[in-house]
Amino acid sequence: MLNNGGPRYKRSSLEKQMNQDVIWCVLTLVILCIIGAVGCKLWLNTYYHLGEPFVSDGMSNSIEAFLAFWTYVIILQILIPLSLYVTLEMCKIIQVYHIHNNVNLYDPLMNKRTQCRALNITEELGQIQYIFSDKTGTLTENRMIFRNCSIAGVDYDHPQLVDEAKGLNKLTSLSVVCNQKLLDDLTLIGINGDETPVQRQLQSARIQEFLLLLAVCNTVVCSHHPHVDLMNESGTIDQPFDGDSLDASSSNTQILNDRYARLTESRSVTPSPPLNSNLYIEPRRHVPCLPPIADTSPITEFNDSKNTKLKKISIPALPFLGKKNGALNLTDEQKLKLTPSPKDSKPIFEAESPDELALVDAAYNYDCRLVKRTPSTATVEMPGDNRLEYEILQILPFDSIRKCMSVIIKHPVTKKIILYCKGADSTLLVNMAPVEDDSEQKQIINKTQQHINYYAKKGLRVLVMAKRILSVQEYSDWLRKHEEAELAHDNVERRLRDSYCNLESNLTVIGASAIEDRLQEGVPETLNSLISAGIVIWVLTGDKPETAINIAYSAKLFSPHMEILKIMARTKEAAENSIYCYLSDIERDQDSSDESTFSVAPINTQRRSRCQGRALVVDGKTLTFILDKRSNLTKPFLKLSTYCSSVLCCRATPLQKAYIVKVVKEELKVRTLAVGDGANDVSMIQTADVGIGISGQEGMQAVMASDFALPRFKFLERFLLVHGHWSYHRLANMVLYFFYKNAVSFIRIAYFKWSKSCFLSIGVCFLTVLVSAILWFFWFCDDRSDVPNVVQFTFYVFTSYCNWCLRQKCSRRFTYK
Repeated sequence: MLNNGGPRYKRSSLEKQMNQDVIWCVLTLVILCIIGAVGCKLWLNTYYHLGEPFVSDGMSNSIEAFLAFWTYVIILQILIPLSLYVTLEMCKIIQVYHIHNNVNLYDPLMNKRTQCRALNITEELGQIQYIFSDKTGTLTENRMIFRNCSIAGVDYDHPQLVDEAKGLNKLTSLSVVCNQKLLDDLTLIGINGDETPVQRQLQSARIQEFLLLLAVCNTVVCSHHPHVDLMNESGTIDQPFDGDSLDASSSNTQILNDRYARLTESRSVTPSPPLNSNLYIEPRRHVPCLPPIADTSPITEFNDSKNTKLKKISIPALPFLGKKNGALNLTDEQKLKLTPSPKDSKPIFEAESPDELALVDAAYNYDCRLVKRTPSTATVEMPGDNRLEYEILQILPFDSIRKCMSVIIKHPVTKKIILYCKGADSTLLVNMAPVEDDSEQKQIINKTQQHINYYAKKGLRVLVMAKRILSVQEYSDWLRKHEEAELAHDNVERRLRDSYCNLESNLTVIGASAIEDRLQEGVPETLNSLISAGIVIWVLTGDKPETAINIAYSAKLFSPHMEILKIMARTKEAAENSIYCYLSDIERDQDSSDESTFSVAPINTQRRSRCQGRALVVDGKTLTFILDKRSNLTKPFLKLSTYCSSVLCCRATPLQKAYIVKVVKEELKVRTLAVGDGANDVSMIQTADVGIGISGQEGMQAVMASDFALPRFKFLERFLLVHGHWSYHRLANMVLYFFYKNAVSFIRIAYFKWSKSCFLSIGVCFLTVLVSAILWFFWFCDDRSDVPNVVQFTFYVFTSYCNWCLRQKCSRRFTYK
């Protein structure tokens, strides 16, 4: 909700231009009527001896002129296209119908189709010039896989998934195969001549502490059945039970509804799907089951009722329902999956982000198992069947400024108060406790930094793990100051952030983790087609620059022959020097190119090739200087971006994303589109001219705040280049048709005003109704969305528009039309 900027009414540029034209038509009508009234009075003054029927008895020439004015208004009102607005809305509804029923925009895996949540800006899709996209969950699958970890300077990789090791073609789990070297170091099995027994025991203790941090430093909730959000894409709450699905007594139904009301209120965040669930789930209607409440006496009574009959249950495991599971009509394969293991069945982890799920699942695979979690305790089963219950003293939540989150726990055995922290390397590595250059801890930090750089170059998401042991006095002093900050009346957020930063200092590095987030299917081809259509792509992400650049190459946002311009400054002066240096070099090359070739067409062609051969990379710290109005760097930076076909912004915060979209839209006067999948993209989606939400793993916040909803990013190609083009093409031609039609009718009426006026009026009214009905019926039947080759169609449209620009000798900006 903090990223929600509130509702904002969006209007397309076509609608704005049409309103201006209608206003001009009204002014023209008023002027012509005034001219007619003045002419009428002059004519009557000239022929003052005229009587009936030219002049009524007892009426002056001024009154006759006044009546003539309104007569002209009635006769010439055909100049104003009143029926245009009604026909326009009809055509928009028909366009939405074609979009909704296009099977090429339907995702059978997620059982979702494209949705038009805003009916008044469909034609704006064909005029998009800039696209601003999030990376995680939008370009990638947002299904995290634990690939590497660095513990005390030792690298452990995990190249295989469990299903890949079993030879399965269909991935049903994202759990990785355990690294044998890590298992040996953890269990002290094996022989290693380079290390002494003391060193091996120390490494084993460090590995256990690393796994413990993965298990407890999060907001993961353990449950025995998956949580299903009852809110759909429209923002309404589905009824948990049908009237026909249950024939139980009213008292039992009231109990269930009360429990579901409490469950719905307690879950405000839509969690990600569990890692051990199936990747492809058949679409089924969900009938919620009972929540796991300690007092199960009403549940038993409910199940034993003879009149109770469950119609369908889509929850895979219900161990607390007793022996009535035979009525669920499960197949043998499903029953085999539901059979519990000899040990306690693996709990289902639900979290706010898939990163935490991947880390908790990795720790679980190494027998450091989070089995229970409450707001004040975390029960962890350590290797060797040791179950410990840690007391959670405080949770320091993640925010985009600190770029880390922490948890303060109290060890049940040693009674030590420990701060465990995980976050970005740019934040934690600078907050480490000072150590000597030749110490072991300094060597661990250097090796960890090398591993982090290696992980980032591979395109992996990197997190650094650190800790700090607090004394009782230190924790008490911090807690007292923290409570004072919570009770402050002004600048509460800043005071709390400063309180967190004071505690997250003098840290000791434990290790680092690297998580893979795979690209979605069809993303490289989609970006390549959009760039070929002349659309500038901006990718705004919070990842490290190395990780983001690697993903950009994989997604074909960058190509090997591109010149990469990097602006990563730590001061305003350095950022200013970098921007002006790049601008001077580009303008110098452009001037030399203009001197060598003077013709117009080669210049435009070379400009297009130069734009496509250059990309820009900027980090969040530099964006802070650029977006500051006092620095006067916004316009030079935007001018530099116009020479690039794609821009990559790293370490960007949600507010920076929204401000970038706003600045580009207002300064460059272009039509923008923003696409994202999470709550941190809501402000960016609402700021852009067109906002698109991806139905991903991070809930429905982005979809509910968007104008259009897509199940996959790859559908954006057809959505813009085909449906967007035809929507604009149809409506633009229809608007021109109406204005020309009314102008022709106006000229005819004005010419034949003095003869057969009644017949002409009736004929014109009939003709208006007829042509309007035929027009929108023609657009209903005109479905040209089945373009056989979208990429070929894209090149055709872009080339046609470029030729039109050259003929008209107008703007040098190439816009997808």
